[in-house]
Amino acid sequence: MNTSRLILPADLRLVGQDSRKLAQRTNRGELVRIRRGVYAKSADWNGSSPAQRYGLQAAAFQALAPRQPVFCHATAARLWGLWIVGVPSKLHVVTETATSGRSNNGVIRHFGSLTGSMVQCGPFLLTDKLTTTLALIKELSFPYAVAVCDSALRIPEARDAVNQFAAAGSPPPPGEPRWFTDGPQGPALAVEELKSAAGSFKSRAARDRTLAVVNFASALSGSAGESISRAKMFQLGFPAPILQKPFALRDGREAKVDFWFEEHALVGEFDGKGKYLRADWGGGASIQDRVLAEKAREDQIRAQGVGFVRWTWAEMLDRERFPALLREAGLRQK
Repeated sequence: MNTSRLILPADLRLVGQDSRKLAQRTNRGELVRIRRGVYAKSADWNGSSPAQRYGLQAAAFQALAPRQPVFCHATAARLWGLWIVGVPSKLHVVTETATSGRSNNGVIRHFGSLTGSMVQCGPFLLTDKLTTTLALIKELSFPYAVAVCDSALRIPEARDAVNQFAAAGSPPPPGEPRWFTDGPQGPALAVEELKSAAGSFKSRAARDRTLAVVNFASALSGSAGESISRAKMFQLGFPAPILQKPFALRDGREAKVDFWFEEHALVGEFDGKGKYLRADWGGGASIQDRVLAEKAREDQIRAQGVGFVRWTWAEMLDRERFPALLREAGLRQK
């Protein structure tokens, strides 16, 4: 949904209509109130994804703000394409007042500088990629912090680059920002710049915790599910896998697997739904054909004397099921 479809009382007054009609249309179900004084057509809202609705909420908040807000943390992460799990329930903005961390009317305010490192993404101001990444690493639990850091280190693929960024104060980049992206956006961060920034933290605990995440992170991870799986394997005491190990298939193609446990001749694969359900993956093949192709790929790798263990989101998040799956495949915990 284009953010220009937001409807404000001032829009009606400009064309000589009574703004009180907005409440009447809302009561009739024609409009949805996004925030007090900001509306959208019900058909547009109902046809939007959760990520698009979140973007509309950000635009509505900005439309009413006395000064342009600076989005940060999980809100900025959505535009940077960092691997946070799910759509945030609240907006995150920077404030220079002492109310840091307070939640009010769906907005969480974080204390910080409004003249610091910011970028422009469409009509929005947000914290830069380094600032956003470090803020999330400091706040998230280890597996989810690793997912954010892994994504920040990845070099974005050209086909996934949908959001454009410019220095704060410059003309906004063309195009409407997308609140759901297929991969990280903007230039990749370097390990050394993350370490250098973490080294400036005043809190030793925050510094040590952030460095532990950065030292564990890898740009080779292919998704949030893979990153969280790897971090959980580490926490559970399983051996460290090799990431993106290539195997040669019979037709000469190369197939990379998520995890390779060389001593056990075992492949580990995280099965997200994307490879089967997304219309733009698999060259337009049907879900059935994708499943068959995945099975053929696995069979060709198995024929090389390799074992397989697969898991889903639900299995990976199950504290008992996930380690049991790995143990059943032959892996041992320390």
